[in-house]
Amino acid sequence: MVTNDFTIRQAIWPDDRELLRQVREPVFIEEQGVPERMEWDDDDIIAYHLLALDNQQQPIGTARLLGSGQIGRMAVLAGWRNQGVGTALLLELLQQANRVGQDQLFLHAQTAAEPFYAKFGFIAEGEIFHEADIPHRKMFFSLTDQPSEDDLKLATLGKDDELFQLNRVEDHQIHAASMVRQAKRYLCLFSYDLDPSVYDTESFHDAVKQLAMRSKFSRIRILVQNNTRIVQQGHRLVDLAQRLPSVIEIRKPSDEHLDIEENFLLADDCGYLYKQQASNVKGTARYNNRHFVSRLQSTFDEAWEYGVPDRELARLHL
Repeated sequence: MVTNDFTIRQAIWPDDRELLRQVREPVFIEEQGVPERMEWDDDDIIAYHLLALDNQQQPIGTARLLGSGQIGRMAVLAGWRNQGVGTALLLELLQQANRVGQDQLFLHAQTAAEPFYAKFGFIAEGEIFHEADIPHRKMFFSLTDQPSEDDLKLATLGKDDELFQLNRVEDHQIHAASMVRQAKRYLCLFSYDLDPSVYDTESFHDAVKQLAMRSKFSRIRILVQNNTRIVQQGHRLVDLAQRLPSVIEIRKPSDEHLDIEENFLLADDCGYLYKQQASNVKGTARYNNRHFVSRLQSTFDEAWEYGVPDRELARLHL
């Protein structure tokens, strides 16, 4: 199973045709039996192309967007599936469409892939039809009718096992808000400084507030290793904790746990966002991995037990 990082970039036609070929031919021609004459068409010349590349700059995924609003040629090599590559490609295409003002999009989804597109807001219409002897259904997407990217439900907490690679701050923002919105009772956050680019956003604050008010059994625990920036600049979560002290607690880890480099978010007993180092933007997310969450929970619980309430944060704005 491949677990290395990947990146997404625009592919330029025809300069990157060979890199695109290294994905599209194995997936569409060899694996799915699409005739070569159907795979390569004149639309490639005018399309906006994307490439997903591993950390050796080898191609692992492709996608394209046409001026008509059609998304297509979504392909990920077999060894990289279920690791967030397809999600990253589709989100980047949606962002590109928004940038150029294409608010009405559509695609021909293989019927097996309908659930993947549906979770982003694509709606299936019409009867099933066949392309290259593969059953498809037309699906539509309207940017004007959709919630913001932060509100996308990318996976179901406690159900979907897909591993998401988080390579940008925006990836952390999207998944943090999505995961907490779905949590039923518990949130644990172990952070160096409550990274404001991720945890001091309106969408994350609102998700935490909803969780806090969801049930009388809700419990939100936050461990902050360094509060300097928070004391200087303030933070939405600190303000929320002051208003809801019976639900949200913030502690400072003991000296023994101040040197832990891992930073993570745990939702209920199944979902996580994880970074090996706080200073590194790259991380991973998974909505259903109870074994890994249990390991991180043990680390958190030990640090929590020996931690102390952060009096400096408790006094902010009081």
